[in-house]
Amino acid sequence: MARQTVSEEEILLRKRARRRLVGAIALVIVSAIVLPMVFDDRTPPVGNVEIRIQDEKAAPPFVAAVPPVAVSMPSPAPTVVSPVAVSQSSPAAIPHGYYLKVGVFSNEANAKDLRAKLSSEDFKTLVEPMKSEKGLQTKVMVGPFASRDEADKALRKIGRMGILGIVESR
Repeated sequence: MARQTVSEEEILLRKRARRRLVGAIALVIVSAIVLPMVFDDRTPPVGNVEIRIQDEKAAPPFVAAVPPVAVSMPSPAPTVVSPVAVSQSSPAAIPHGYYLKVGVFSNEANAKDLRAKLSSEDFKTLVEPMKSEKGLQTKVMVGPFASRDEADKALRKIGRMGILGIVESR
């Protein structure tokens, strides 16, 4: 076998290649160890959480924190049913029944606009001032309805107008 002579330049190139290979392997190993630690989610897992939703029949009746005000809005047409008048004396002045809560507004003008839109479709509307962490607000309701079915029917009709709401019982 003939022995080939290796020049010093070739030896130097081989040493550089080995160093680069060792450096690349070291970088891959460090990345495989460090990156999972960096991206590890350290929030403790939450165990089973029990959520209880109270049945609406078992819930206590709603009592407004601020007494309601009288509502009087001119009817846009003679066929429109006039709004329910509510005295400012006590929350008990609101007739019992089912109501649709269709909005809570900080700006009273927005509440008036919604009431006008609902009144134009022959809905009885009611406003009630209420206190919240955001300050004094105005709640707009439609009703009263004698049964839950009537309230659900009105909710569907209001939904077709593009207005969302929920049914409340008083």
